[in-house]
Amino acid sequence: MAAVTRPKVDSVLPSELVEAALLGRIRIPSFQRSYRWERSDVAELFDSILRGYPIGNLLVWQRPAPAGIVTIGHLQIDAPSLGDAYWIVDGQQRITSLVGALTAGPETVDPRFRIYFDLNRVEFISLARLQQPGTNMLPMALVLSTAEANAWIRARPHLTEKQIALADQVVAAIRDYRIPMYIVSGDDDRALRDIFDRMNTFGKPLKSAEVFNALHSLSGERVPSDLHTLGDSVQSFGFGELSEQVLMQSLLALRGPKVDRNFRNEFKNNDDRHDAFVRTEAALGHVVDFLRDVAGIPHVKLVPYSLFITVLARFTGMFGPPEGRAAELLRRWIWRGAVLGVAPQGNTVGIRQGASAIHTDPVVSADRLLDLLPPQPRAWQPDLSQTRLNRAQAKVNVLGLLSRHPRYLPSEGGDSASIMDAALLLEEGRILHPIVDLDRPLGAGMANRIVYPADRAADLNLALLNTDMDEEILASHCIDPEALGLLRHGRSAAFLERRAAIVMEVITDHVQSRALFGFRDGPDVTRLFDEDDHND
Repeated sequence: MAAVTRPKVDSVLPSELVEAALLGRIRIPSFQRSYRWERSDVAELFDSILRGYPIGNLLVWQRPAPAGIVTIGHLQIDAPSLGDAYWIVDGQQRITSLVGALTAGPETVDPRFRIYFDLNRVEFISLARLQQPGTNMLPMALVLSTAEANAWIRARPHLTEKQIALADQVVAAIRDYRIPMYIVSGDDDRALRDIFDRMNTFGKPLKSAEVFNALHSLSGERVPSDLHTLGDSVQSFGFGELSEQVLMQSLLALRGPKVDRNFRNEFKNNDDRHDAFVRTEAALGHVVDFLRDVAGIPHVKLVPYSLFITVLARFTGMFGPPEGRAAELLRRWIWRGAVLGVAPQGNTVGIRQGASAIHTDPVVSADRLLDLLPPQPRAWQPDLSQTRLNRAQAKVNVLGLLSRHPRYLPSEGGDSASIMDAALLLEEGRILHPIVDLDRPLGAGMANRIVYPADRAADLNLALLNTDMDEEILASHCIDPEALGLLRHGRSAAFLERRAAIVMEVITDHVQSRALFGFRDGPDVTRLFDEDDHND
């Protein structure tokens, strides 16, 4: 039996974890489980630290590690060869969250690492890259630097003494928090499994099989990337699960427009393969940012055509995240394509044409994509009969309903009437539910559908009929007082006719606000004038 030393019990500060990560001493093995925490998990982790709650122990295996590129969250570290690296056996999610959030910069894509403390609401929040933080939101990326934290406070003379004291408290709590860490050395991995089984872990612990996989991937050999691990990584962005077909087409589109080419000899070697998957992950991160925060599509289940993801991946891989006029034109392309159709000759041909249109210049490329669409209609109207999310028009209809920011209906349980998280609803199950039991054509369409959690849909009708309802809550579900009156008087058909008119207007206006039918495309005219003035 190989010798195993008694585990050493130590404790580490967040700053020490960051330093060790940047020096390449922390190694997270490439095994099946990827970084799975959600934004709320990371915010809760920081909240626990602020309150002084325990967040569990770390378990590391101290052993040699080869030189190479080490990825921890958004960081990629060119790590040297080390004889005493820390291979993380238990604690990957916590370490990745802490190191990622404490080192996040303006270029960080993943919103899970863009953590702020809101001094007004006294809570930790996560912001998407395209969201501007409020002036009273303290970035966690500053708290390990005394100079930067103090400069942030000095730059805000409007802060009250109470808010300044709270900011100081947050900074001190995170800097001074110590995390217990068990360090095991030796060659016998059985001791590690035994220790792990006895440890009280925090959050979403690894299963024993995952620990086994972790331990047996610590050899330092580079594990080739694959669609499965890429899919896990992209799913962690909070946008849902992308099919392996979309992932493969996106990867191929980054490397050439013909996505139906023979890919058996696509990669020169493992380094080329690894680089391709890393680039695809980064590109898809920008795609998710754009679809969620610019196009207004909160989840992959509501993307009208999967082609959009693949073509956008090529765009972001070539030009980076869409900005300015290019972003505006791409949003028009998505929404016009959603209602006009984007691939009349089939998905593969559509991807090839779209990918081939992207080259040289981002604005011109986006304009070429618009030129590929069918002619614009004189007047477009939604088809309210479409309610199944395997149809593009139904997805457009749901996105229209979501534009009203639907709220929870008040009930005897005292709900707060807060805005629902559409992405979470889509992950949990069916998002559309009938309001009344009516067999007529309107009863089968969007006029009789409301966005609501599946586990509470049974109470919908009862809440609408018997609960005092604020007009703002009603409006969030495309119901006005007149429609509610018809419903409560038992006039279901008249209620649906009234709501159909409201839903029709809401969806039509939402699509037009995004697609901008009738507006001039191409380069920004005002920018051309500015360039002429500069040349003069």
